[in-house]
Amino acid sequence: MVASPRFWSRVRRSPCVVRVQRTAVAWRSTLLFLGLITWAVGLGSGCGLTGRISDGSPQPGTGGHGALDAAFDSGGGNQPGTPPTPTPDADSGPTACRSSVTCTGGQVCLGAICQADPCASGGAATCGAGKSCRAACVAVVNRCASVKCPDQETCVDGACVPGCFSIPCAGVTCSDGQHCDSGTGKCVATNDCDGQCPAGTVCHLTCSVPSSCVGVKCPTGQSCSGGRCLDDPCAGINCAAGSVCNGGACVDTCSCAGGCGSAGRCVEGRCQCTPTCPADGSKAGMDNGCKGTCACASGSKLYQGACCKAQCPIDGTCGGSDGCGGTCGCTGGGGVKCYGGQCCVPQCPADGGKGGMSDGCGGTCGCAGGSKLYLGACCKAQCPIDGTCGGSDGCGGTCGCTGGGGVKCYGGQCCVPQCPANGGKGGMSDGCGGTCGCAGGSKLYLGACCKPQCPIDGTCGGSDGCGGTCGCSGGNGVKCYGGQCCVPQCPADGSKGGMSDGCGSTCACGTGSKLYQGACCKPQCPIDGTCAPPTAAAAAAAAPTGPSASAAFAARAPARPPAVAARPASTAPARPASARSIGSRAGAPAAIRATAASAGVAWPTE
Repeated sequence: MVASPRFWSRVRRSPCVVRVQRTAVAWRSTLLFLGLITWAVGLGSGCGLTGRISDGSPQPGTGGHGALDAAFDSGGGNQPGTPPTPTPDADSGPTACRSSVTCTGGQVCLGAICQADPCASGGAATCGAGKSCRAACVAVVNRCASVKCPDQETCVDGACVPGCFSIPCAGVTCSDGQHCDSGTGKCVATNDCDGQCPAGTVCHLTCSVPSSCVGVKCPTGQSCSGGRCLDDPCAGINCAAGSVCNGGACVDTCSCAGGCGSAGRCVEGRCQCTPTCPADGSKAGMDNGCKGTCACASGSKLYQGACCKAQCPIDGTCGGSDGCGGTCGCTGGGGVKCYGGQCCVPQCPADGGKGGMSDGCGGTCGCAGGSKLYLGACCKAQCPIDGTCGGSDGCGGTCGCTGGGGVKCYGGQCCVPQCPANGGKGGMSDGCGGTCGCAGGSKLYLGACCKPQCPIDGTCGGSDGCGGTCGCSGGNGVKCYGGQCCVPQCPADGSKGGMSDGCGSTCACGTGSKLYQGACCKPQCPIDGTCAPPTAAAAAAAAPTGPSASAAFAARAPARPPAVAARPASTAPARPASARSIGSRAGAPAAIRATAASAGVAWPTE
């Protein structure tokens, strides 16, 4: 079906809005085609379909484009589901960014958009020489206040991310004109600046010493530290969500070996826990929630499962029980000690005049400073000052060397080892009968300094080239298993107790439990201080009974030796009757015969 000439003339006369006055009912199938013609005419004649909202503002989440721009772009050159590429024309709005590298024209990435650098408008002048200015958007509201994250996730800037991380500013509220420093978790004054920041944040200027790594480009497998390129053990390692690379191994930030207790939480591989113990000591001896035990109130101590306050006499006697499992001592200081059941003050003059004599309290008086007790009297060591050493000091000792710096006695003379700090003489003589050490990071191997070489790809167990074996680093229980660094996978609640940790070992049980017959078991004992060994009745109850008792007893008894042929009469002397009776069934000890009888087993006779 073809449209009439009159319709086409009306389309040409109305560049913005096409009004169709008469349309045949049979043309309904062409409505979609007519709509497309109308859009094409309007777009070509500048009717204003630019893909923006009425006020021209960019729409959030579209990289500076309006809602329609994003829709059109997503159907064009961009991949489905990806933000449209910002265009450089003046009407495109701010350019989205992740770092200032993508910004042009002297702009910086601030608040996730490229914009003029606030430091360029006078902010840098306030920092002074030797420091650089930097603008940042800092939070002034707690975006995580109403966010509840699932287990093993952490709220960061209002969003839940996988992993257990430390957020210093969590729960910190600052007054007006301040914000929480994310590095220290403390409130600091906000240095306002002229920058566009997202809702809930403000522009803040900081001054800092420029990094020594600015402008340093390191090769693959290395990273800059202190202005130098160093081997990066985490280069090329991709860890699962919630894990971070540490020393070449992926570490689960939510996993702490052995757990953190019922009140604790594993954060970045370390336990964070606050004990739940009342100040009055009412939970003394009970679990404190942090894999420990609650203590008693001040002045008391735990004794037989309860808090006990020691009771000691005040009449100067000592050595008796304090009623809490301890012994009463002496108080008052001044070296008072218990002697013969009484508190005693040693009688020794300060000048050492009674050195080696009784102090009146069962001990001996010491000597004055610079002297020592030798052969029952005070003796002052006498050593030469000419640098010789090794001789007697006259008081039973040997004269050494003074002066520090590693000086030692060698061949009767004080000697200073000659070893350069750079380890250049590692393995060689130090001139004093010893050997020079190696520089940091190296060790002595086969008479020379050797620097261990280990892979950074997470493998382990091989030689380090210096007589040792390459292990794993990173802490958190990382160990070598099957030639790979492995992080044990054991939940903190002990729910995998007795099961494999994935690294060749077994997961431990939670606090207060222990592994028993392949599963975690929590001992159940009375808390009233009572205890009892197994009774005879309990032993009898545990013994097998019924028709199978004989078989059960026989299974536990040692097998009888097979019959042997008759041997010629022995010339050895006959055993004593007592020995024969012990070895015979009829002479079996009464305890064994009683046990057999209680199990329903008939004890045979000779």
